[in-house]
Amino acid sequence: MDHAQLAKVALQAAKAEHLEVWIDGHDEAVTRFSDNAINQNVAKVTQTVSLRAAFGQRVGIASTTDTSPEGVIDALHRAEAIARSSAPDEEYMPPPGPQCYPEVQAYDEVTSTLPPTSRAEAVALTARLSAEAGVESSGSYTTGARRLFLANSAGLEACQERSFARFTVSTSSQSGGSGWSEGYSHRASDLNVETLARRAIGKAVTGGAPITIEPGPMTVVLEPAAFGSLMCFITWTLNAKEADEERSAWTGKVGEGIAVPSLSLRSDPLDPRLPGDPMTEDGLAARRVDWIGSGVLRQLAYSRYWAGRQGVEPTGYCENIVIDGGDGGQDLDLIADVEDGILVTRFWYTNFVDEMALSTTGMTRGGLFRIEKGEVTSALTNFRFNDSPLGFLKRIRRMGERVLTYTEYPETMVCPPAIIDEFHFTSGTSF
Repeated sequence: MDHAQLAKVALQAAKAEHLEVWIDGHDEAVTRFSDNAINQNVAKVTQTVSLRAAFGQRVGIASTTDTSPEGVIDALHRAEAIARSSAPDEEYMPPPGPQCYPEVQAYDEVTSTLPPTSRAEAVALTARLSAEAGVESSGSYTTGARRLFLANSAGLEACQERSFARFTVSTSSQSGGSGWSEGYSHRASDLNVETLARRAIGKAVTGGAPITIEPGPMTVVLEPAAFGSLMCFITWTLNAKEADEERSAWTGKVGEGIAVPSLSLRSDPLDPRLPGDPMTEDGLAARRVDWIGSGVLRQLAYSRYWAGRQGVEPTGYCENIVIDGGDGGQDLDLIADVEDGILVTRFWYTNFVDEMALSTTGMTRGGLFRIEKGEVTSALTNFRFNDSPLGFLKRIRRMGERVLTYTEYPETMVCPPAIIDEFHFTSGTSF
């Protein structure tokens, strides 16, 4: 039974006033490796049906991985029972009717069905290059596809199919050096595994054994993965309701300059490097939204409920992020502009210190290097940082060529490397 037929089973059996049916199919295959050898190859296929039923403002949600008609009907009955026993949800909005969706091209059949031998060949190449350089490599190569279908009692039907490929590699040398690199695309053919492997290997052997220097405010060159992981703290928090209720760092800041004039940040489901979902989380048609334009905060994210309260158009959440403002230079071009500073490959364990101030903390990882007179001179032991986008976005000196990079959420972002002055490192580590 296909997705439309399965949704029809639930819609015809529903007693609820409103019903939404989400069917999420996920095929994923992963080849993992460590110590320059494959140690795991797994594949999984999952399909989840989620139903949201509503009697007036009383809402219930249930899901199941039993995709038989009987399993879906059972989940429907659970959702309706939950709705009947729930308190009214004042922010619930009835599901929207049919939409005109943008035509997003995000699926590649070859990537969706890439055989394990192709992933193994990529790992074998990485292992050989690592062994030749005297380093150990570990990581994973993941491929697959996601198929999302939505139908509701208002007559809306929508579907989206996307493929994905992600290769990530971490390296370490006997001297204590480390490196990291990753690539992501909806087409596996876009991933140049040899280039990614050589980049991570090169970091592990660059600069010899890491040395320790004192932390403090420093000029940094943030590679796209590092810069993107910090920009996530903006995309997570651009919530209009929270700002209007004075529970946000963005309260009163729409129309104000929050970054250097060269920086802009937008959501764009039709960007060819990062094709997005044609629909938002509740089924509305996705569209381009300019959140930051020429350094000025232009827009906050409005749900349908809050948009109705405020008399504006809903935007959906901040996804499919594209950051503009780079001049085309790559990482090495930016390094040449730094007299004395630090090159950061990426951050990890990033988190809020003070959400109202957007103060964040985290640690460097995957290769940290001293820059002197425009050249990388030595590897460094890692630092912890404490800083805020409300400060460092105004201290951006230059941005480079935008690339598609993987982040924690929204998972992918088109982001440049950046030079930032007086970035605040607060303490060091022994590794």
